[in-house]
Amino acid sequence: MRSRILRFFSRVGEGVARAGGRVGRLRPRPSEDEMTRRLRELKEAELRVVEERREERERKVMEMRREELRKPLSERLSQTFYLPLRRPAERLMGFFRGIDRDLYRANLVLSPERYVSMVLGIGLLVLLLSLLLSLLLFSSPLLALVAAPSSFLFSLMLGRVYPRSRAKARAMQINRELPYALRHMATHLSSGVGLPESVTSISRAGYGALSEEFGRVVRDMSGGMSMEEALTSLAQRVESEPLRRFIRQVLRTLRVGGDLSDLLNSLADETSFEMRMKLRDYTQSLNLLTLIYMFASSVVPALLLITTTVSSGMGGATLSTADAAVLFFLLLPFLLVIFLFLVKRFEPRL
Repeated sequence: MRSRILRFFSRVGEGVARAGGRVGRLRPRPSEDEMTRRLRELKEAELRVVEERREERERKVMEMRREELRKPLSERLSQTFYLPLRRPAERLMGFFRGIDRDLYRANLVLSPERYVSMVLGIGLLVLLLSLLLSLLLFSSPLLALVAAPSSFLFSLMLGRVYPRSRAKARAMQINRELPYALRHMATHLSSGVGLPESVTSISRAGYGALSEEFGRVVRDMSGGMSMEEALTSLAQRVESEPLRRFIRQVLRTLRVGGDLSDLLNSLADETSFEMRMKLRDYTQSLNLLTLIYMFASSVVPALLLITTTVSSGMGGATLSTADAAVLFFLLLPFLLVIFLFLVKRFEPRL
């Protein structure tokens, strides 16, 4: 019995071997040229994979560089100066007291420490530049000792007042754009659109700083604030009386009820009327300043020339013609600077 089983399995094995031999003879072996072609294709596929991976890495690097370039210059400078100047910046925080509020109002997305380190780094660069210019161009160590610290202190003072001046400039831009935005909102509200949708529409329109501030209102509401809280925060950070009056009226209407569309139209008309009155007063003041400047720039030099001529004819001249000409060329730019300062000083905050 055992021998029969062994013979059976041996026959089965021989049959399998013969079948495998036939299959092997039926399948053609690849030639040498075909093997070379397949190896070349495999190598090309591998090279393509490596090239695609390299291009993907380069694309990611370029995207990171584009994202870096999209950041404001102030943010990039703060990142550059923060690590080496962090400790001196922390010691200067007493001089920059209240800078966090000014940065928030100016819409500068920087921490106070980063902003102070940026100002300090720019001040050091200005100090080195003024020192090199004083030594190389004027060859005066005394001038370098005076100019370098003065330029450093001036840059610190400028950095201290820059956020506040930026916030005031944004308020002026908001005042100019506010009547158009109010009519925009009134049109939306009269057509049946809600107040949150109207605020979102203003944030996406091209109203400059006003659209940016309304965008912050939308982000505050998305973060969990109510509309009343977001509008109150807007009134606190923007020093604009027309905008604050608009927010007070809107909040009162939301609490008491009323036609908000008519209210916004009346506020827009009132704001436009105030702007026209301020422009009229500014124009009248410019006319007066122009007359004063024309008198000072034309009559005063003529009087100076006549006085010099008469005095020289009488033999008691205390001022020569050359001295009068130098005085004239010094006086006229001084008067021009005063005139420009007065023009800027009387400019209305529209």
